[in-house]
Amino acid sequence: MNLSDPSDDDSSSDESFTAPAKRSRADTYGASSTTSHGSALQESDKDSPDTPIADNYGSDFQQPGKLRPSYGDRSPEENIRLSRSSLSENCSSPNDQYDDYRPVFDDPEDGEGSGRPSFQDSGDSFYNKNPEQKKNFEETYSGEYSEKSKRMMMNMGFKPGKGLGKFEHGRTQPVEASAQKGRRGLGAKPSAVGALPQDIKEVTEEAKPEAREEVMWLDPAPDEPPSGDILEKWLRRGPKKTTIDDETHFVDPAILKGVLDSKSIFDSLDDEDLRHARFRSNPYETIGSVIFLNRAAVKMANIDAVFDFNFSNPKKQNGEDAVDKKEILYFADVCAGPGGFSEYVLYRKGWRAKGFGFTLKGPNDFKLSDFYAGSAETFNPFYGVKDDGNIFNPANLTSLKEHVLKQTEDKGVHFLMADGGFSVEGQENIQEILSKQLYLCQCLAALMLVRTGGHFVVKLFDVFTLFSVGLIYILYRCFDKVCIHKPVTSRPANSERYLVCLWKRLGTEPAEQHLASVNSILWSDVERGGDVTQLVPLKVIEEDKNFFEYIYKSNCLLGERQIQNLLKIARYSKDKNLKETTQAEMKEQCLALWKLPDAVRTQPERRGHDDTLAAIRSMIKKPAADADSLYSFKTNILNKQPNYLDNPAALKSYFRNVLDWNFVFLSSGKNSPDLRIFIGCGGKQVFQLESNLWRTVVDLHVTLPAKTLIYGEVVKEYRGQGNNQIYSKALHIIDALMLGGIDISGDSLSDRINQCNLFCSALNKPFDNQALPIRTKRLYSMEQFESAVSNLEYRAMKRVKKAVTINTPDRINRNDMFYVVGSVLFLKEIKDPWITAISKSSGMKYYFSMGRDGKPKSEYHIPPDAKMDMLSAYTRRVMWPWEPSASAIFDSQTRESVTRADMELYIASVLSK
Repeated sequence: MNLSDPSDDDSSSDESFTAPAKRSRADTYGASSTTSHGSALQESDKDSPDTPIADNYGSDFQQPGKLRPSYGDRSPEENIRLSRSSLSENCSSPNDQYDDYRPVFDDPEDGEGSGRPSFQDSGDSFYNKNPEQKKNFEETYSGEYSEKSKRMMMNMGFKPGKGLGKFEHGRTQPVEASAQKGRRGLGAKPSAVGALPQDIKEVTEEAKPEAREEVMWLDPAPDEPPSGDILEKWLRRGPKKTTIDDETHFVDPAILKGVLDSKSIFDSLDDEDLRHARFRSNPYETIGSVIFLNRAAVKMANIDAVFDFNFSNPKKQNGEDAVDKKEILYFADVCAGPGGFSEYVLYRKGWRAKGFGFTLKGPNDFKLSDFYAGSAETFNPFYGVKDDGNIFNPANLTSLKEHVLKQTEDKGVHFLMADGGFSVEGQENIQEILSKQLYLCQCLAALMLVRTGGHFVVKLFDVFTLFSVGLIYILYRCFDKVCIHKPVTSRPANSERYLVCLWKRLGTEPAEQHLASVNSILWSDVERGGDVTQLVPLKVIEEDKNFFEYIYKSNCLLGERQIQNLLKIARYSKDKNLKETTQAEMKEQCLALWKLPDAVRTQPERRGHDDTLAAIRSMIKKPAADADSLYSFKTNILNKQPNYLDNPAALKSYFRNVLDWNFVFLSSGKNSPDLRIFIGCGGKQVFQLESNLWRTVVDLHVTLPAKTLIYGEVVKEYRGQGNNQIYSKALHIIDALMLGGIDISGDSLSDRINQCNLFCSALNKPFDNQALPIRTKRLYSMEQFESAVSNLEYRAMKRVKKAVTINTPDRINRNDMFYVVGSVLFLKEIKDPWITAISKSSGMKYYFSMGRDGKPKSEYHIPPDAKMDMLSAYTRRVMWPWEPSASAIFDSQTRESVTRADMELYIASVLSK
């Protein structure tokens, strides 16, 4: 028995029967009077064409040129064949004089035999039967058969209580439909529900199902997380346990027995029958998976909504957002293949969430290509140092912690989800005992990876044993708020429930280290049969009345519900006509409450580059004024060359107010093929614009979410100097119009750069050696020019003696890498008539403009109408090439172009005014 299999009861059993059309045959007897497997006898080749036909059809028709022989006129061989057919208990004789409805042919009025055959009613149909005979038939089979069935039976000569055939010697009862299913053998046991336990009373009057769920919280633990010494003192080891029926400390013994006995009644019920009964009995079953990969995704949506969306949009205890505006949402999904939980989070957050997945490699691995609802570009599967995804292995857990902390600035994830489980077919009653190390490792992963103030949700099954309850007690001491909850999307007849822990406390490191040592014991003793039987003594748990009473009440409540729902499935399996009538209503209410669409899962449309660009143009808030078509948008906007700063005289014309401008260091020079507009169509479908044509960048191994348009540069990043120098490529984002369908074109330049930083943090996969690193150029303000240029340095290169270089902009995974400076690109942030100024009293920047009424306006934050949009900034950009000799410009030793000294002098003169 398996109560957790997905239901496949999607097809209707209502079928209609259509009688096959009859056609004229010169060598048959028209129609046979058969019930289930009768046959029409064929004419013998020995028939004489001029032998008269004995017409028994109640008609004057004769077939020209071919007459029907009588029974006595046949040869011995033919008589034997006919006798066998007529004496069958399922067939009447072909000469049956009691046939009431036979297809016959009308002669055409002109007497020729070539007329079109048609069916004729002999006049003795069901409606013209003897009234007494019809009444007798109706009384005998009043409610068993449909009108159509009864009419067919009477038309074929059936009389209640009498057999079929001319001599009424055939069977008297209709042939029963075969109960055999599939390819089962004849000795297969019938599928049936066992006898109900006598000491269990079924409650048939159920409360009306509701979409809203009530959460029963456990009062916060008054004590801090336990120390390592105390936890070590509490630990007990012993032999493995293989029975559950004596675990009555945390549940009413009658309820535990009832749960075990109720499960056993399904041992002889076929899996298909069980699924069908479960589907019809569960009011929430038709919710299904809607737009997601599987039902698990909807289950996470259910849990998220019940807990005020504290997972997809985590809050602090004071109600403030837990995720800073300059930070993305980090989450971990453990024991989670094929990835339904993660697909839901990515559906909610898009690229603003970065996930770390850990699961066993194999058939249930993450199926990222099936993430239709949420894009998988920011999801990172990881399988541990052993590369197998086994969470029981201590080395894998340690490497998972290092992997996550390195990418979250040593803070950890905002929340962790764990949905582990494995098949326990035939051992359902001891599922909790078999899952104890899985319970332990999932909770250990939460203490390792969740940041202070973060959340944790994990699937559990029964929690009757001292080991399981002790593990929950430790988490109760490590989080501020804890509860055990069974969401409505968790099938009511199984043992599944979820432990939800909110706001991780400080000082949980000793608990983490202790659980890690317990896992090492279980891992090393797996072959020896050793076990850990206790994490927290029963006395300690009982002394905390708040905790003990909560666990006891929760087990009793969930156990009683499980018993009643198991009995309900048994009732529905016996009566195929029973079905929950509220399924459609519950689906509509739940999806609305969980903010999910009532839609069918469909594969997302994959657009090409021009279609994606057209979609982006239609979505931006401030479209370009001089681009009324896709062609003109590419020609006049995206392909527009920068203005070049070639001589000092141009400084004043370009930078009238230097504070309105910012700059970045480029590796490219004039007309470099590495400085391009890039468009992402989803996954590896990334293209760069060359003239008016798009060229694929497959060789770069970069992935971008669909509807992404960025201005960037492919840069060679070097490590080492001289002959030991190596390099790799990276994509540096300079500016962006749209990121994964999110329009940032109207934001200020600084805000766009911040969004690009988040975008790169979400997309980067530093542990994937084949993936192209994506970084955002560091943006400098003009008043920082002198200090920024001072940080440039000469480095010995492999092919040239030395070059002016700058460190890569990645703060986390820089690894002492740098790139060569080829030019400086200037981007304007403030739009006329606004200008940027610095307050002499406070030293802070402010933004000034004269209003239409002639009154001055000033703001310390950039006003909306002062922000220069991305397209305007892009078309007005200025490039200062440092070629052919960057060292001459850097050292101010040339007069042929603008030098470093020229720029510093001009900026100082403007700022001093």
